[in-house]
Amino acid sequence: MAPLHAYPVHPLDPLSGSTAHRVSPEWIYLEPTDAFPEDLQVLTVTQLQVLHSQICSQLDWEYLTDPAGPHPITLDRRRALVDALDARVGTHDPYG
Repeated sequence: MAPLHAYPVHPLDPLSGSTAHRVSPEWIYLEPTDAFPEDLQVLTVTQLQVLHSQICSQLDWEYLTDPAGPHPITLDRRRALVDALDARVGTHDPYG
């Protein structure tokens, strides 16, 4: 089992105390150094949605912890995932 980091599941969750409510960060976050699929077209919509969820959590974490804002790789990955999801399910990103 991967070691648990001090990432809160939610920004308001405590960093100390019982770890019963914590989940391994690889299920929640996708850091810029983590592997990312080169071809998103081979993934199912569900796999794209899971990756999108991880990227959104990573963006939240980066906005909360880094005064410079999110990492450019995280932003690029989000854009790629939104484009892939748009192409599959016909949604439109209201944020551009």
